[in-house]
Amino acid sequence: MSDAETITAETPSSAPSSRAGGGLGAVALRVGVSVGALALVLSRIPLSEVAAALRGLAVSWVVAAFVLVYAAIVVSAYKWQVLLKARGHALGLARLTRHYLVGLFFNNFLPTSVGGDVVRAWDAGRDLDDAPEGAASVIAERLIASLGLGLTAALALPFAGMGGQVAIAVAVVVGSSLVLIGMFLAPSRSEAMMRTAMGGRFESVTDWACRAVHGVDRTLRDPVAVAVVLALSVLFQVLVALVVFAVFRALGASVGVGECVACVSVISAITMVPVSISGHGVREAGFVYFFTMAGVSAAVAVTASLLFFLAVAVGTLPGAVLFMAGRRRGR
Repeated sequence: MSDAETITAETPSSAPSSRAGGGLGAVALRVGVSVGALALVLSRIPLSEVAAALRGLAVSWVVAAFVLVYAAIVVSAYKWQVLLKARGHALGLARLTRHYLVGLFFNNFLPTSVGGDVVRAWDAGRDLDDAPEGAASVIAERLIASLGLGLTAALALPFAGMGGQVAIAVAVVVGSSLVLIGMFLAPSRSEAMMRTAMGGRFESVTDWACRAVHGVDRTLRDPVAVAVVLALSVLFQVLVALVVFAVFRALGASVGVGECVACVSVISAITMVPVSISGHGVREAGFVYFFTMAGVSAAVAVTASLLFFLAVAVGTLPGAVLFMAGRRRGR
């Protein structure tokens, strides 16, 4: 609370309205990108083919998709727990799974640039009574997970039998992840840049951010924890790809596991770029672009993308209940 009060006190009176306007503009832009991309994709696909694919949906494979969604969430919570233990913090797996569900709910249902990771960092910071440590654990986990995402796609490429365009996309993902990790492994330089940018204002906020950056650096310098989390990140990406595999099977489409792992990893990296709402439109375009290379029709690819999001969204609905329950206990 003190940090927020400092910002309010030191910001000129016109700044809040300009920030609000800028935030609304960014949300409107992301909504426009999602709606435009989705409309463009659907305009080129016979909706009758989508309806035909849905009519033959295999329920058993849908159930398998939901089971895999929850398995992936538990793996994510466990790798987060590994990083926290490496920093000397003991939070239970059930508690961290709860935070993950709440964060995923925010990611999937709110058109905001804040995102579920900020919610997770906030909850972890309250549990630890140390907000920078909570933020550092989430940032470090996301950095390692992004590298794991690229490595998963790279390992799957030889088995996917796909073209060089996918290989280039995978290389970009891996390279970007390494660059980001390298930035956090130079905390003194990052701290100097932040203090220069702030110009001496909002010292409490700057100190908070610098503590978080140094926490990320120390976490990333633990080779055992990083190796374990990287392996778990690969497992997580495989589970996500298996959700998509189950969705394709439910639609009666024959797509290999290797193709799903390679394509889904690249598509996941693309949807991480904050230009759309929860990846809508961008994800569908990615499914059409990559999975048509694997011999799937565009209609089935779009249907699979929408069903994949639906499985994740419905699977994370308990996050809303947990969030409201947590607020009531807090009051």
